[in-house]
Amino acid sequence: MRRIFITLIALFTISTTNAQGWLDALKKVATEAVDKATDGALTKIAIVGSWSYSAPAVKLDGEDTLTSLSGSALSATLGSKMESIFAKVGIVKGACSVTFNEDGTFTMPIKSRNISGTYTYNNEDHSLTMTLGQEKKVEVKGFAYISGANLQLVFQINKLTDFLVNVGSSVSSLSTVTNLIKQYENIYLGFEFARQTATTTAE
Repeated sequence: MRRIFITLIALFTISTTNAQGWLDALKKVATEAVDKATDGALTKIAIVGSWSYSAPAVKLDGEDTLTSLSGSALSATLGSKMESIFAKVGIVKGACSVTFNEDGTFTMPIKSRNISGTYTYNNEDHSLTMTLGQEKKVEVKGFAYISGANLQLVFQINKLTDFLVNVGSSVSSLSTVTNLIKQYENIYLGFEFARQTATTTAE
């Protein structure tokens, strides 16, 4: 309850002139509260479907970090750096999407590549294990969350590196991000997706 109260104060401070911002932020708080109350069941149900990449995701785990100004500044800095890194490997808005199917399979087109495999989701800790490839299979563990109307797929930095390497991307520039977060714990980086509509498809 205290965390929600602090969040609402922050929303009032930054969004008094932006009605849509208020609605989006309140939607995020509401979905996270429902997901927590149902032990992750909301995410387990909602993850099925097609999603279009919209932006880098930065999740700072821990109430003190989440509500601090330094945490907000770090999140913004990391998001900017990750956007530049992802753009170099073809993960940009309009050119990347992911589809999670009910049968436990997924596909993830990234420009000219089409990554596919299987996944399992554990709603108790939000962990999402993705098995990439058909013949040479590689498991990468991340975490999935529904945030408002969006899906966040995040990893610890070493797992994000594994993921990008195994989809055929260069990750040398991730060292700058590693240096930024090495003094912090419980920081997760990855992708934020918006639910696809009939007119929102990846190229």
